[in-house]
Amino acid sequence: MQSPQTEIIEKATNLFWQKGFQAAGMRDIQQALDMRPGSIYARFKSKEGLFQLVIEHYVTTNKEQLKAIANSPQPLNALQQFFVATLTSTEQERYKRQCLLIKSITELEILSKNSKQAVKNAVNTIKESFKEIIIKAIQTNTLPQTTPPDTAADWLQNQFVALRMYAQTQNDNNAINTMVEKVFIDLQNQWPE
Repeated sequence: MQSPQTEIIEKATNLFWQKGFQAAGMRDIQQALDMRPGSIYARFKSKEGLFQLVIEHYVTTNKEQLKAIANSPQPLNALQQFFVATLTSTEQERYKRQCLLIKSITELEILSKNSKQAVKNAVNTIKESFKEIIIKAIQTNTLPQTTPPDTAADWLQNQFVALRMYAQTQNDNNAINTMVEKVFIDLQNQWPE
């Protein structure tokens, strides 16, 4: 069972994920969280304070999922399943096909220094989680020993971002699955030196 704080942060996460930071006004926040303005300010200090907690929650959730994938017996298969599940969300949750962090990066100029840093740190944390999966795949001989973990993690993160943009506009899940499959075929190929 979730704590009340976690429930509130998840509601706020969905709001910021759907609308973005700037478009989510205080009325939207009040309605989504079912809280009065005074309670919101007392608990989170500001809209930015709430946003930073949302980013932390989003990264923690993703990091835990990616850690479980890295620890699975077949990390690349588990990661491919994660990609497909993320990219083929239901129509009601289509907004979740887009990465909350990438959506937030498009608004960096309007964010405070602390919020900007939280978003940048979050992107790096996700990259490091991809790197763990790459290393585990090399150790289990699923990827060639010559695979460069840092470069492969950067590439994989970039591919995932591009796939998320593609999935946002795509209605054919078979087409999405084909693109995901191609990414995992390419991941196993030789890297430039």
